[in-house]
Amino acid sequence: MQLDLAREWTLNKLAALTAMSAEHLRRLCQRSIGRSPMQQLTALRIQHAAHLLATTEVKIEAVAHSVGYQNPFAFSNTFKRITGIRPSHFRARKRSGA
Repeated sequence: MQLDLAREWTLNKLAALTAMSAEHLRRLCQRSIGRSPMQQLTALRIQHAAHLLATTEVKIEAVAHSVGYQNPFAFSNTFKRITGIRPSHFRARKRSGA
């Protein structure tokens, strides 16, 4: 199943998609992948954003929107928290081959 990363997801929406309760989905995710469904969604968003930053010339603001962030500053802060580097520096490193 392909998840629309740009969509505004909540735990209840994810649970409805999987036809289980929110609490059951949370427990299953915690047990199987070691994080909550929302933490996993954030990780998937940042992973996809990193791919876009490395392989396209799309502006960072557009990348942020394409993975579900309306605020590019919130995206940049989350990207740095997850990867340890700002999106602009990530892109520059990938371009330089580092």
